Amino acid sequence: MILLPNIDIDIPNQVSELLNRLDAYSYRACIVGRCVRELVGGQSVVDFDVITNASMERICAIFDNYSVNVDNIKKGEVIITVLGLPILVSPYRKGWSGDGIPVYTDDITEDLKRRDFSFNAIAYNPREGFIDPFGGMESLQPIISNAQEYQDYPDNSDNMEKQGVVKAIDADGVSPFERNPVSILQALGYYSSGEYIISSETKDAILRHKENAKNIPQSELRTELSWVIRGKRASAVLEEYADVFTVLAPEFAPLSGFDLKRPEHSYDALTHTFKSVGYASPVLTLRYAMLFHALGKPDCFSQDKGGKGHYYGHAERSWIYARRIMSRMGFSEDETDDVGFLIKNQNIEIAPDRRSLKLKLREIPPERLKLLLQFRYADLKAQSPDFEGAAMNCKRQVDAINEIVAMKECYTLQQLAVNRYDLMQKGFAANDEQAAAILERLFDVVIDAPAFNTRARLMGIAEKLAQTAFGK
Repeated sequence: MILLPNIDIDIPNQVSELLNRLDAYSYRACIVGRCVRELVGGQSVVDFDVITNASMERICAIFDNYSVNVDNIKKGEVIITVLGLPILVSPYRKGWSGDGIPVYTDDITEDLKRRDFSFNAIAYNPREGFIDPFGGMESLQPIISNAQEYQDYPDNSDNMEKQGVVKAIDADGVSPFERNPVSILQALGYYSSGEYIISSETKDAILRHKENAKNIPQSELRTELSWVIRGKRASAVLEEYADVFTVLAPEFAPLSGFDLKRPEHSYDALTHTFKSVGYASPVLTLRYAMLFHALGKPDCFSQDKGGKGHYYGHAERSWIYARRIMSRMGFSEDETDDVGFLIKNQNIEIAPDRRSLKLKLREIPPERLKLLLQFRYADLKAQSPDFEGAAMNCKRQVDAINEIVAMKECYTLQQLAVNRYDLMQKGFAANDEQAAAILERLFDVVIDAPAFNTRARLMGIAEKLAQTAFGK
């Protein structure tokens, strides 16, 4: 047990009440896991987990006058609500039997060592302090220092640069990456967040057990992979642990070492792909599109007489692979379609001038068009430093779209200050076909002159157009 009295642990009154009530019945009870890690790191905590040496029967009896949710009692846990705060409470467990029945223990160390990483294997109660048999506090020490320094110097962002360390716990000689394959992605998720690094021993263990990644349940795969992909260090994780992601999606394997034979590409196809993820905004639709956008290039590769590579049809081919992977990983149809839109339209030409942007907005809604431009930005940045200027043009186009929308400039017929009924009511158009023709001419006017999009001005222009075109 490590006691660190200089760390201020602020436990809510509801949690203290629960711990004290178990203590009053001579049972040991501690908060554990993520809530401890977040508390010592100075973060706000919403979810609290408590472990105790009381049996499930005794827990339910002691809190019989509280609200107790027993939906997961077969898993060895109940949720007790104390003054509006739900708290997860469980007896010490050292694991589960093959049929999912919890195996209980009287030893808190047995409960803690089944947890995959040392910083999640710390228990705490106010009377004993920290119970830390696996060195979790040492792994968190840089983060603890961050929190303490930030309290003293809240305006100094340099104090927030230190990182914790992901250290796996080998329980009875068995790596967590063997007994719980999803912990592979969880470790990479911590790394990708930018708040942790992975110890060399843990990195070796991940790569040694990488084949177990294929055994991650679909119900957990998408959530944990998304955590990795969304992180600020996603590109570095993908490149450093490429072998893991190739196990998860063998479709990546042909990209490794694949020379794109293009002067604008400084990297092989896989490195380009992984770097592009890091350059994309942390929007999952966009990052998954970047992750899958080049999968079809090896299949579509050809060379001209000068040796330059070409990839005709690769967007559609990449989309076929992406759809297969996303189906396998349990993504919804809507999620898959959103990613597919970006992949299939990755080569779309978008001229930089404001008029062209408005015409494109007529075809593609603003949010989707901005994602396409952000896609283009990430793709260019991941090709070569020489494309910095072109990439920044994409950002300027996004800014222009935001301005067009904010200023309510017209980019669809529906935004015109007049409609076909107005034209027909005034006798400027005899039918829908004539009305549509006039509206197109009016749209062509206001797309260049937004100030003209008023009913009075457009009706005046429409009258002249009708006289010229239809003799009205």
